[in-house]
Amino acid sequence: MKAETGMSSTSSAGDCDFPYPTDPDDHCESPLDSYKDIKPILDILAKSNSGGKDNLRIYDPYYCNGLVKENLAEMGYTNVYNVKEDAYKTWDDSDSSQPYPEYDVFITNPPYSEDHIERLMKHLATSQRVVGSRSGKPGKPWCLLMPTYVHKKEYFKQIIAQQKKSHQSQPFYLVPKKRYVYLPPKNFREKKDSDVHKKSSPFVSMWYIWGGSSENNDTLIRAYQKHGDNSCDLARSVSALRDLRRKGKKK
Repeated sequence: MKAETGMSSTSSAGDCDFPYPTDPDDHCESPLDSYKDIKPILDILAKSNSGGKDNLRIYDPYYCNGLVKENLAEMGYTNVYNVKEDAYKTWDDSDSSQPYPEYDVFITNPPYSEDHIERLMKHLATSQRVVGSRSGKPGKPWCLLMPTYVHKKEYFKQIIAQQKKSHQSQPFYLVPKKRYVYLPPKNFREKKDSDVHKKSSPFVSMWYIWGGSSENNDTLIRAYQKHGDNSCDLARSVSALRDLRRKGKKK
């Protein structure tokens, strides 16, 4: 979960000032092990990009305290755009004061509060920078670390239904077998009564991944199946997620 964005006023959370309001419950960095789970996917994207890891341009629009850059750099990915700025201003085509960064893959763990996830999903589903063109050009891949409940939300169902209607490829999912633990910056949650909530999200999370096309999805899935360390279950669809839940309940 990252600091929320979307308004011009300044707020302070912990030791950091932000040019937008932040909620301490949103302000957490994704753990290194969560990024390691998608390393096979990043590696194949870097290989297909023909420039190697250093040239794979990664865009994470939600800023927390910059740890995402350190975590990705530990895996060899140093070309990361993660800046303390209002993502929604960047995505607003009517405002050219904050240019949209050039990127190859969109990776983020968005704020979970208010309507941030819905705004993110609608952006990814409608922006021509992301979805590609009708001439057959693939879209830009994305990897979103979000609560498992998101796939049950009406806005997510509507996006999936629209993709099916327009014959677009569907996302697939990586479900960690061990729950991710999120760490907020120092002093962000000192007033929390629960030690668990001082250091982690109250929601179980998983990766939502889209390769930009059906062919690219298949390539990413094969890469994970070949090189993944078995730390996640892979589901190709929402129905496959339901099958995983049923399987888990039977254990």
